[in-house]
Amino acid sequence: MAKTRNSAGDHSNMSSVYKPIVSYAKTVAGAAVDFGKAYKDAFNKAADVRPGANARARAANKRQTAEQGQLLGAILQGRKYDNKTNKQIKK
Repeated sequence: MAKTRNSAGDHSNMSSVYKPIVSYAKTVAGAAVDFGKAYKDAFNKAADVRPGANARARAANKRQTAEQGQLLGAILQGRKYDNKTNKQIKK
């Protein structure tokens, strides 16, 4: 009899054919969410008129560029990144 899953995120019983596909999709989706947040933040910071707005906008644009690179790395090469340090996770 097959084992039951503990949660929706439990992929221990998944076929070896589908496991890499699910992992890739999760990686790309996570990178897309992070890029969307960075894009929204950069857009909002660009419209800011308070003192020090230019420095905040530059920092937000730098983060957006980094997140865009991570998204492209996830899509094209299947790379994974740590959200806290923004460093690539080696396989």
